[in-house]
Amino acid sequence: MSDPSATSDTAPGTHRLRATGISAGYGKNLVIDELSLAVPASRITALVGPNACGKSTLLKAVARLLPIASGSVLLDGADIHAMPTRRLAQRLGILPQSPIAPASITVGDLVWRGRHPHQRFGRRRTAADETAIAEALLATGTADLIDRPVDRLSGGQRQRVWIALALAQDTPTLLLDEPTTYLDIAHQIEVMDLLADLNRQTGKTIVLVSHDLNQAACYASTIVALRDGRIVRQGPPEDVLTEQTVADVFGMSCVVVPHPRNGAPQIFPLGRRDLNWEIGSK
Repeated sequence: MSDPSATSDTAPGTHRLRATGISAGYGKNLVIDELSLAVPASRITALVGPNACGKSTLLKAVARLLPIASGSVLLDGADIHAMPTRRLAQRLGILPQSPIAPASITVGDLVWRGRHPHQRFGRRRTAADETAIAEALLATGTADLIDRPVDRLSGGQRQRVWIALALAQDTPTLLLDEPTTYLDIAHQIEVMDLLADLNRQTGKTIVLVSHDLNQAACYASTIVALRDGRIVRQGPPEDVLTEQTVADVFGMSCVVVPHPRNGAPQIFPLGRRDLNWEIGSK
């Protein structure tokens, strides 16, 4: 049976990335089964949900990093499984969880790899390549690390370098699996601000996996909440991040209040102490 939460068809061009009835997993174990998702073009979409609910599997499946057992994935109306690899890499970039850099590679050389889809065989770096690399390093605050080996960086520095690689690839659609992992709160906000600026200034379509519901609500125009390999609810943050949906998805009691500056829904979890206080105060 198809996912009942799938969005209905809309006018052509409103969705850059569309998955229809896809099933995928590892070995004989399906993690997502007949799931459908339409990603709005030129917007930020956040995938949220508990651990092992299928967020990363979905991201890999729509990026062709993981085979699908059934269904289809369209990027700008074209089947990604019929698309040449180089062409796909020019249109869609992905930063997976915990990527591994080659031993001793420098920051500059790693970020340069983001330009490979734009290179013809045997061609040297162009002025456009140099500009893209420099802008990516500057945007992520890693320009001063350009000659440093990646394996000698802190976790937060490495994460920002990987984001720089994804930015240097310069694709219209960008998928990021927990891009703020390993970052302190200040650098988390810098990265999210950077993604918001890219989206606003260039119209880049961004899909990210996040465990921070409050950040997702502040930066994404669409929230997709998953549990057990299916979409429980999707839509604007104020429609998805309700006390009932949070309970359904995470099995957690909470209070939802508007952000004092931007009005986005903010989640305050309720632990046993909070619930006992509520009972005792009545």
